[in-house]
Amino acid sequence: MNKKLFKATEVAEYLNVCKSQVYNLVKQGSIPKPIKLGKRGSAWLVSDIDAWLESKIEERDTEVANDYTYR
Repeated sequence: MNKKLFKATEVAEYLNVCKSQVYNLVKQGSIPKPIKLGKRGSAWLVSDIDAWLESKIEERDTEVANDYTYR
């Protein structure tokens, strides 16, 4: 199994937000929770972040399409 992991700093960089915003998004339930790697370590699967980002893109595209339908 070859799964790539992101630490919080890498997730923040990938999403172009600050590290504290990553934790805020988790708290809000907006992005997936990290995987616990030990007592103090955690990380996110890159595939989970990609899937979340893809869902946001689809959500945006649906909203745009709906906006044009009602004009």
